[in-house]
Parts: sequence; structure tokens; C-alpha cells
Amino acid sequence: MTEKMKTRVKKLTFIAAAALLFFIFTASPSLAASSFSDVSKSYWAHAEITELADKGVINGHTDGTFRPHDSVTRAQSAMMIVRALNIPTADRPDPNFKDVTPKTSGYAEIAALVDLGVFAKDEKFNPTQPATRAQVAKILVEAFDLKGSGSGIKVFTDVPATQWYYSYVDTLVHNGITTGTTKTTFSPNQNVDRVQMAVFIYRIQNAEGPTSPGIPAGESAMMTEVLNLVNQERAKVGAPAVKLQKGLQDAAMLKSKDMADKNYFSHQSPTYGSPFDLIKSRGISYTAAGENIAAGQRSAESVMTSWMNSPGHKANILNKDYTHLGVGIYKGGSYGIYHTQLFIRQ
Repeated sequence: MTEKMKTRVKKLTFIAAAALLFFIFTASPSLAASSFSDVSKSYWAHAEITELADKGVINGHTDGTFRPHDSVTRAQSAMMIVRALNIPTADRPDPNFKDVTPKTSGYAEIAALVDLGVFAKDEKFNPTQPATRAQVAKILVEAFDLKGSGSGIKVFTDVPATQWYYSYVDTLVHNGITTGTTKTTFSPNQNVDRVQMAVFIYRIQNAEGPTSPGIPAGESAMMTEVLNLVNQERAKVGAPAVKLQKGLQDAAMLKSKDMADKNYFSHQSPTYGSPFDLIKSRGISYTAAGENIAAGQRSAESVMTSWMNSPGHKANILNKDYTHLGVGIYKGGSYGIYHTQLFIRQ
């Protein structure tokens, strides 16, 4: 790297510190899982129910219960998906189901998902009918745009390759979203209950998933190293480790690639808007968020040193409130390599 390049990199690092964005807000859940009388702290899915209740994806009943084993109706599944992805419901066309009117519970959410192609147009929707595990497999894959297959689905004796839901179940297995009802069965015709739906959504939102396509092995290894270095620095000040989140990592990669392709260096993207716009566009819910960017540093150690020497960036890295991190590193553009860190609290 030439002295001229070094100077430009230092200048960019200074600009990033001066332009550092930090945004925080606190959600107000209608009923937190800690107050559900039938979900104790020792319950196997307490963490999953707690997180989704705190984010407003799922709600309890007026009597203070969650009723984890109640079946989820097709309308309720639509409402949970829309809340999880923050999908706008205004100005959606009527889905034209004979059994769904504007007075139907979940009408707006059903209309939004039909408009987006998650639910197929048909004569009836059957909103009060319990959703089966096969149906939910399709809904989750379509709504969250999950990819991947070939995970040895043949171990499920009740999911033959000839069935319409085979590929959807295969994708859930590939992404670590389901392990079946037993080691050899998925129970596709069984109704999904509230706890199963909560766990499915939680796993999707927190899954690391398979390596993103198009990320060279070198960059992937560097991103993992950045995560490790971040958690080493956090441990020094007693901050809990942040977890790598697949969706957040994809967003960080998009930002780094965008800076390289469009030759800019800013928290405001001409393509994706602010960091917070970008995160929301990926269907990720959060209660606090922050972004660090850098350019020109050729190793995980050098970019971390630059960030830790900048008070604004250091504050993001050491923020004890953050729970998840996405790291994006992309080679290209006028500075050769661009780095993005996206932090969130969930």
C-alpha cells in the first residue's frame, strides 16, 4: 500500500468516526413471556417465547397465559409472519377469498401475504383452520425467502420426495430450522402449535445458516475472525458475546459491496438508504442498532485496530446492549476492500 493510499485510508477512518451513526429505541411489548403463567423459566422454549413476545411477534391471552400447545390457525400464522418481518399492510388489494372479509381477524396480514405471493390465490383461505406443519414449512420458506437443499431429508420416513411439501421441509432442515418431531418423522399433517411456531420463527431470525453464496473463502474466514476479535474486546469489559446472525451478515455484505461498486464511503447508501433502512428491508426486527464501516484495511486485525482507536466505533463494539452482529467484507472499489459491521439488540 502506497503512502498516498495510507493517507486516504486514515482520512476515511476519520470521516467514518465523525459520521458515525447510532440509533436506539426501546420496544414496549404487550405482554412479556416472563409474565406468562404457563411458561416457566425452566420451560424448554422459554427463551424463544420470551424473545418473540418482547418483540411483539406473538401475544399472550388476557388471562396471563400463553397456551403453548394450542393450534395456530392459518390466519394467526399470517399475523405472526407479518409481525416478524415488519411487512407493511396498508393499501394491499383485497385477496378475494369468499371466507375472508375486512372484518376477519388477520385480514390485513392475509392480504399482504397474498399480495407478496406467500399465500396462493384461491376460492377460500380457511382462516380459522389449524395450519399443518407441511403448510407452515411452505409459508416460512416463501415468506423468509429461505434457500438451500440436499440435507439428507430422506431420514424423515413421512416426507417422501413425491410430496408437494418435500422441498420446503428439505430447505428448513438445510437451514437448521427443524429437526422433525422425532429422529425419523416430520409429521407433515400434524397441526402446528403456538410453541412450535414460535421456535420456527426464532430459529429463522437467529440462524447463522449456510455460508452466503458469492463470499470467497478468504473473506469468509476474515469475517469470522472479526467476530472473534469483537467478542475478545467485549470480554475484556465484561460485555456478553454477540452472536453472528445470517440475515444481518447478508445485510452487511450488501452494504460493503454497494460501497465498492458505487465508489462511495458513507453510512447513507444511495441504494439501501440508512443502515436502519437496510436492516429492516431484510426483515430483521431490533430494538437498538449501530453500524461501523471502514475501507482499505487488509486484515481483520488492522480493521479492528482502526475501529478500536476511534471512540465512536469502539463504543459500538463494546456496547453491552447489543446481542447480534453481521460482518460484511468485500474486495473491490477504489480502496480495494470495504468493511461493514452491523450491530443490533433483539
